[in-house]
Amino acid sequence: MSQDCDCGDAQDQIYQYLDAELDEATATSVRSHLDDCSGCFDSFDFHRRLKTVIKAHLSEEMPDSLSEKVRALIHEETSDVRPTSG
Repeated sequence: MSQDCDCGDAQDQIYQYLDAELDEATATSVRSHLDDCSGCFDSFDFHRRLKTVIKAHLSEEMPDSLSEKVRALIHEETSDVRPTSG
């Protein structure tokens, strides 16, 4: 990505930025754009808070009954998927 980051670039890179997966130059460019663009910063802040909430809930232990339901649903969904020949 070029030094100049526009709204589309910033939005496309939000999760990579949050996960520190961008090279230093790209991260600096995205950060600079977020500092200057309140709309993109608001989106970034929402995704940052969402990731925090999800992470907090993932660390909580799931009741066995819910865990069993999730496993059954996953099994049901994956058993319905048929490989395509191509």
